[in-house]
Amino acid sequence: MKKADILKLIEKMKDDEDINEVLKGTDVETSFKTEVQPTLDVFKAKLSSDKDFKSFMDSEKDTHANKALETWKTNNLQTLINDEVLKATGKKKTPEQLKIEELEKQFNEQKAKAEKAETIAKYKDVLAQKEIPMEMIEYFLADNEEITNKRIDNFKTYVDELVGKGVKAKVADGSYTPPGESGGGELTVDDLAKMMG
Repeated sequence: MKKADILKLIEKMKDDEDINEVLKGTDVETSFKTEVQPTLDVFKAKLSSDKDFKSFMDSEKDTHANKALETWKTNNLQTLINDEVLKATGKKKTPEQLKIEELEKQFNEQKAKAEKAETIAKYKDVLAQKEIPMEMIEYFLADNEEITNKRIDNFKTYVDELVGKGVKAKVADGSYTPPGESGGGELTVDDLAKMMG
């Protein structure tokens, strides 16, 4: 149908007359009825096949996204920046934040003390078995058990070697005199009986 034909039809219309009634039976009505109904699949197909339609939809998405981003920036960005600056500088912390930090520090100190006490108690028997004075535990403690055990074993081995060398040296130069009760270095039968008994 041409524009002139439509204008003729419209001229004959009354103001309150329905335009659909005027177009009934014309090729305009037929073309509207034969067009595909808009569904999601039709929309997706049009989006992938029609460049102009895709371009229009992309610009609409960009407009919406930019508006949403600007709204978010206006409402939230400055607050986030301020929070991060304060966090980085450590200044102007709230009293609650300061109290929480203090409590966390105290908790961590107590936890460390408890762990150390537990570790010392654990190695008390090990040191007693190896005849090492308990006061030396501080020299052996490490961050993990493997290193602590190795330090204790190395110390025991080193001390045993030193004592063994010292005994051999004394015996070799003949300056060692076994003690006796009489103090003269001579061992009597009575001394032997007391040792055995």
